[in-house]
Amino acid sequence: MISASAALTGSYDYIEVARSVFIAIVASYAALDLAGRVTAAKSGIRLAWLSGGAIAMGIGIWAMHFKGMLAFHLPVPVEYHWPTVLASLLVVILASAVALYVASRPKMGPVEALTGSIFMGAGIAGMHYIGMAAMRLPAVTQYSPFLVTCSILLAILFSLIALLMAFGLREETRWSVPRRLGSATVMGVAVSAMHYTGMAAAGFIPASPPDLFHAVSIPPPWQLWSFYCDLDRTCGRRHYIVRGQVGARYQRKEARRR
Repeated sequence: MISASAALTGSYDYIEVARSVFIAIVASYAALDLAGRVTAAKSGIRLAWLSGGAIAMGIGIWAMHFKGMLAFHLPVPVEYHWPTVLASLLVVILASAVALYVASRPKMGPVEALTGSIFMGAGIAGMHYIGMAAMRLPAVTQYSPFLVTCSILLAILFSLIALLMAFGLREETRWSVPRRLGSATVMGVAVSAMHYTGMAAAGFIPASPPDLFHAVSIPPPWQLWSFYCDLDRTCGRRHYIVRGQVGARYQRKEARRR
């Protein structure tokens, strides 16, 4: 058994940690807003809102996860196996689809809420540990079973809270925005707590150099920041274009029905 003293010592960039929490809060607000829009959508447009909402919500949670991983620095070079990274993104998008579907149903009893939270929590935890498995570095990752279990239970618990909040905030009222902001803050902090609990569960023991096939290096955060801003502006413009097109199509259908 390798001594714990042989493990690599990592450190966090706390500015990047704060940014990861902010991303989680923004993603949570988007999820709460999308739950209401999926609920209000008619059958023809509902699938489009559900699909688009799951992709947006999944990418938001995934972005927080990798922002948090990039905030963690080890004294060795780290690259990422991009097919595994892509798999982690697909897992969380599927989990987001389940969550939005459950939260947008006319009724959500205890069984539906618990089932949905298990699927969503398992998806978030799966995304986290699949993402960790994508790391390529000259070290072997060892996990604390206790902290891994805690992170999975936290993911399920926070997913249950998120579903209940999303279900309760679906209807538009003049208090919707303040309530969603407060709820999104709670959800964002909760998602971040799960992520950093999972990170705390990992220890890195020095080993031989890894196989770097299909591995890519990630630029430093300060180089990525301008990319994030450009991507956000581009996605924002496309979101409003698509939203306007969907809305116009819906209005034309309603006009023909009348």
